[in-house]
Amino acid sequence: MMRQNKTIFFAFITILTIIIIYWFFSVLIIDRNEFSKIRRGMVNAEKNLERLNNERANYASIKEARERQVQYFDTLKVHIPSKENTKGTNSYIETLDIIQKIAEDNNIIIDVFKPILIDTFPEIEVEDKKLNQSIERYWLEMECNGDFISIGKFFEDLQNQDRIINLLKFNIETEYGSAGRLSCEAIFYTYVFSEDY
Repeated sequence: MMRQNKTIFFAFITILTIIIIYWFFSVLIIDRNEFSKIRRGMVNAEKNLERLNNERANYASIKEARERQVQYFDTLKVHIPSKENTKGTNSYIETLDIIQKIAEDNNIIIDVFKPILIDTFPEIEVEDKKLNQSIERYWLEMECNGDFISIGKFFEDLQNQDRIINLLKFNIETEYGSAGRLSCEAIFYTYVFSEDY
């Protein structure tokens, strides 16, 4: 009986030792790894909270900047003709007339004046669908004759007038057989504003 009690005691001590070793292993090794994962998660959460607080602090300035962009976009209506106006004030034809008038004022003789009414404005995805407006961009090919100073003044006057007209590219060559006359080929971007977007 004593021998059986001794065996039970050693078995109990062995099982108790295994349980204590497993407990130490789980607490010291496994729980420490879990604790470090939780700590990293808390550090990341604190960083995200700080970033969110910074973005909230900047929200007023972002909102104000967006309102300025909307106002700027609305002011483009003054400098870009409306697509809905086919003739008269604030029409695309008026823009073409302005270009021809500036050429005439600078003694430029227009040989070719060819607007290409195909929209070349790149599509821009706008997150805020509130703006139901678009801008269309058309090419204008032009060939003209004049002296160096008048062609330069023509380009300068185009840039200084109220309508938005961008010079894409130009080529100036000396005309054969004419003293002081230059031949100029130019491509412009002209714009119209459309409410039907």
